[in-house]
Amino acid sequence: SSGINAEWPLRPGEGIARYISDLSDKSVTILDDYLVPNKQLLARTVEFLAKTQRSATLLQRDSPVMLNLEQTLSKYASEVIVSELKASKRDPEFQFYDQTETKLFAYNVKPAVFDLFLAIAVIAYLGTIYLCVGSIPHGMTYLYQMKKLKSS
Repeated sequence: SSGINAEWPLRPGEGIARYISDLSDKSVTILDDYLVPNKQLLARTVEFLAKTQRSATLLQRDSPVMLNLEQTLSKYASEVIVSELKASKRDPEFQFYDQTETKLFAYNVKPAVFDLFLAIAVIAYLGTIYLCVGSIPHGMTYLYQMKKLKSS
């Protein structure tokens, strides 16, 4: 059992409505026939949104995106209110940028000089550690002889 019941086909949109409503009772129908999303309307809306600029600076009250969204929501909701949100000039929580189209320049540069410098630094560090560890017996012998000379 994969969790999908063949006797209980979900209509388009009903799965998301059940998830939002946190309803798992199969006997209750969430969406009536007039609330089921129209696939052609959704396809046209996605196509419209893909072709229309939706930059925050262009979304005024009379922009095509806002008018379409308000019209579509008013078909399915009883009360649709469009309100403008103005950013605080002193402490804005978000920032709008003026340009609606920008270009990104990215360069792939091989950091050969940096790699060479890093390799030399690592070799010098490891060489210093090697010499310090290797000279411990000589240093111990020297200290032992110095102690022997002072005590005699």
